[in-house]
Amino acid sequence: MRHRADSSATPMDTGPQLSKRASNRRATSQRTSPLATIAPGRGRAPGAHSTGAHDIQGRAGRNRRFTLWTAVVGALAVAAAGIGFAVMPRDHDGPTVIEASTFDGGLGQAFARDVPSATASAAASAGPSASASPSALGSASPTGQASATGSPAPGGTGAPSTTGSRPAVPAIRGGGRVPGGMSGVVVGGRDKMTAWEQFRGSKVTVVNGYTDRSSWSTIIDPWIGGEYAGWDGQLVISQPFFPDGGGDFGSCANGAYSSQWAQFGSYLNNIGRAKTIVRLAWEFNGDWFPWSVGKTDVDTWKRCFQQVVGAIRSTDPQVRIDWNLNAHSGRYDAYPGDSYVDIIGIDNYDMWPASVNESSWNSSCNASSGLCDVIRFARQHGKQFSVSEWGLVSGSDTEAGAAGQAGGDNPFFIKKMYDTFKANADVLAYETYFNNSDAGNVHSSLLNPNENPNASATYASLW
Repeated sequence: MRHRADSSATPMDTGPQLSKRASNRRATSQRTSPLATIAPGRGRAPGAHSTGAHDIQGRAGRNRRFTLWTAVVGALAVAAAGIGFAVMPRDHDGPTVIEASTFDGGLGQAFARDVPSATASAAASAGPSASASPSALGSASPTGQASATGSPAPGGTGAPSTTGSRPAVPAIRGGGRVPGGMSGVVVGGRDKMTAWEQFRGSKVTVVNGYTDRSSWSTIIDPWIGGEYAGWDGQLVISQPFFPDGGGDFGSCANGAYSSQWAQFGSYLNNIGRAKTIVRLAWEFNGDWFPWSVGKTDVDTWKRCFQQVVGAIRSTDPQVRIDWNLNAHSGRYDAYPGDSYVDIIGIDNYDMWPASVNESSWNSSCNASSGLCDVIRFARQHGKQFSVSEWGLVSGSDTEAGAAGQAGGDNPFFIKKMYDTFKANADVLAYETYFNNSDAGNVHSSLLNPNENPNASATYASLW
């Protein structure tokens, strides 16, 4: 996929956002304060959801009818809550945690808080849950012996119809059938995780968050540890090689930052998170991050990766390292070696090209460093795989959409991702969906009922 990621975000979130330049996606993560907020309203015009109130003054009869109608509606709401229905998720009108310091059209400007209503929170109940630590994750290698020639199974071929009326986001909780491995969402605050659980009806067992890259102190003592203190699921922490503007590949490759990374390993132990998954130098095969392999020679890049891993493991030998590629950007030559990698990951969005049928899905999935190709590579190396960012891409307000390369509200893509996860559950470490509805971003939200109702209904029926 021709997308691009940048690096400038605030504390809670980082994720994809289409650039103003065609074919580019940026991921940002320059952070300010762990609770930085901006004014509400991104992704929805003010007043888009009015209360529908009308003038009822002047007639006693109209007042009585209004009172009676109010009572009936209230009774129906209580009855609905009593039998387990939840109000459809809606956009939150309060503050929005941002993850980009500037609105430059880059990836990951801001996560809109798609928080379900209070009724949804009260009515939703937890569905079947996957273990936070599946047995397959007890070691760096998958439970079964990986075949050197095995190919990832694509799963089923059926796809929900996209014709006819557009269904609303399901008002009841989802199917609760996690396809395998750990399953969750890219996050900011814990309310995002809770909203995702309520939406799909199954427990979130993994969250993926991004550190503030502005200094060593915010890298080795990241906000996410405190935000998710006491939560019993798996943390994935996305980390750079060194702070933005505060390091270089040569120094890294020579071990100049080993003491800082050893401190980070101690931090993980101290907060009781020794088995954290560290997604180190994610999307390194693109050209948009300071740690991109194209910004140095590949041998220096690999030695830098190895130095960081060795330093973290010197104080936390249980940490798991995720070597993460951007889909369709190649660079298997930057693989640092089996001794330094526990999980081989990919970020996969429905664009460049969009997967709208079996032919386009198979072409994209099996292309070099496509999803299926990465799963094959992981199996060949006896590793688990992850999909740490994945999601829809809107056909409007995105460059991929303008170029006819975005799938939009595409239940077929959701179903194929589920089928692929399920068919390769024996080596799936985790998957985390990128849920966002901000203007200028990918518009992947499944919680915003105005954006992707067909795909949302499909996801909720599966997970």
